[in-house]
This record gives sequence, C-alpha cells and structure tokens, in this order.
Amino acid sequence: MSSAIWYLYEIARKKWVDRFVEAKTEPEIAEIPSRFRDFPEVQKELCISCGACIFSCPSPGAIKLVRDEEEELIFPVIDVTKCIRCGFCVEVCPTEPKTLVTGENYLIMEEYQILPKEKVYIADEYLCIKCKKCVEACNIGAISFHNNMIVIDQSKCVSCGDCINACPVKGAIKEIFILNIDEQKEIIKTITKDLENYINVEIEKMRKEPGFDPEKIIKMEYPLEEFMEMGRSIIPNEEIIISTLEKVTDRLKMNIIIWDEKLCNNCRLCVNECPMGAISYDEEQGKVRRDPRECLRCSICHQTCPFGVPELYVARFLLKDEKILITLKPSRLLIRD
Repeated sequence: MSSAIWYLYEIARKKWVDRFVEAKTEPEIAEIPSRFRDFPEVQKELCISCGACIFSCPSPGAIKLVRDEEEELIFPVIDVTKCIRCGFCVEVCPTEPKTLVTGENYLIMEEYQILPKEKVYIADEYLCIKCKKCVEACNIGAISFHNNMIVIDQSKCVSCGDCINACPVKGAIKEIFILNIDEQKEIIKTITKDLENYINVEIEKMRKEPGFDPEKIIKMEYPLEEFMEMGRSIIPNEEIIISTLEKVTDRLKMNIIIWDEKLCNNCRLCVNECPMGAISYDEEQGKVRRDPRECLRCSICHQTCPFGVPELYVARFLLKDEKILITLKPSRLLIRD
C-alpha cells in the first residue's frame, strides 16, 4: 500500500510533470552523422526542368515536377511519405550547384550517373578476336572471359563505353539502344532496300560505259545525307540512326543479282528452279521475266543459267566519313562466253 502511495506522490510532483512534458534527447545523442541522408532539399530557382530526378527515383510518386505560375518556375517537390532517402535524385541532378541537396551518398564514381539505361553493350562473337582488351579496360569488372567467350554482365555495366574504345576490331563490341526498337528495325529495313536499289542503278550506269569489266571488283560510295533526312523522319535522334547504320554495315553481306536480258535465250531453266517464283515466262512477249521484289538473291538462277544472264556480286559495306563505302566482288561462279 505504501509503495502505491509513493508512486502517486511522485506523479503528482510538478517537477516530474515538467520533465515529462519537456523531455528532450541529450545533444550528444541527437547529433546527425556526416553521412546521414535526410529528405532532399529543393533549391527551386536552380531547376532546369530536365526531369532526370523523376526518372531515377525508385519510389513511385515520391518526386514530381510542379509549376509556380507566380514565380514562373518549374521545380521538383518531394513527398516525404513516399521518399526512401536513397539520394538517387541528387546524384543525377545535372545543375551546378545542384537543385536537390542531401547528405553524402554512398560511394559512386562521378562519371557514372544512376539513370535508366538507354543502351547496353554486347560482344559480337562473329567479329570478336578474343584479345581480352575490353576485359582489361573495364574498371568495374563487368566484362569477363568465360568458355572462350567475352561476357558482359548487364547488372554491373554502366555503359561508359571504355570497352568500345579499347577494342581493336570495329563492331566487335556493339552499342545497342534498347529503346525505339521498332524504329531501329525500320531504319535497317529501309537502308538495306536503299543500298540494293542504289547498287543496281549504279551498276546499270557502269555497264553502259566503255571498258566495263564485270569480273573485276567494283567500288562505289553511297552518300549518307539523303538517307539521314529519311532516317530523321523515322526517329529524330541522329546518334541512334548512326549507331544502327554502323551495326548494319559491320555485319551486312549482300548478294546482288544483275539481270542481263540481252544474254537470255529463253531456255526457261531458271523459271523452274527459282524457289520463290520470282522468275516467270511471259507467253505474250515470249520472254523470261524476273521480279526483283520477290527475289531472295539465293543465287540458284545464277548457278542454273548456262548463258550468264544473272550476274552475281557479293557486296560488303563500311560506314566512314558520312558515307557508306561499298565493295562488290563478282562471284567465282560467274559464267561468261
């Protein structure tokens, strides 16, 4: 009983009540560590409205851009109920000084920004010579040599491009844009068609010139400017257009069929051999016809024809100095009188 009375007496004392109501943490306990990352603070007058902070934020709705009509400013606002204080938004902020400020973040190399990846790097086994220079050049250990292959760990790769700069073989390390896939496919399809048409037109011009020898290597240049105009209509990003063209020219090897009607004797051997039905016999005009749109350039007609009507060339390409260099080598099977 006496102990209960003592507790009631202690609670009733004004001094105890004051200490309870005005309780504070001791200063040495409340001191904020130097590496503590609090909620980011916004210096709105520095914002350039780039949106990098929003794209980098892993917490949905934690940060958004707002417009202040009175001050004519656009700046980020942090929702502290959703912010996880990771500091990514501060890392990627490009302004100097930064619009977003917080405590010291974890160690990260300055040149590597935490942004969603737009491109990845892969090793092209067809072109790679296994010199391992890319492995040595990678400072973060994202590239390794395993089972006689160059392997790039996409979870570690930061797309710095050091591997491409170190690689002695053009195209052995490829920069792949993972956005705008459909547009890249359209560019590849269009440039392939344009190159074939361009080659056919140029060869027809050359054949009319005196001294033209179809058994010699032919060289020509395809100017890029006209195609670039068309490419920009597909995707307004010249970096992606050029990168896609480089990948095409690094690997593309194209069969070119030139059809010389003057040599045709209408034997029709090619008509039956064509697997696509691209070659037919016109009964009204009494001539063998080839439809280039249906042709797969498989070279069966070239191997079948005894008179050398289909001339076969193998074309290779190189993107250099704003033009595509084209080399056409005649097939060794070319049959001539």
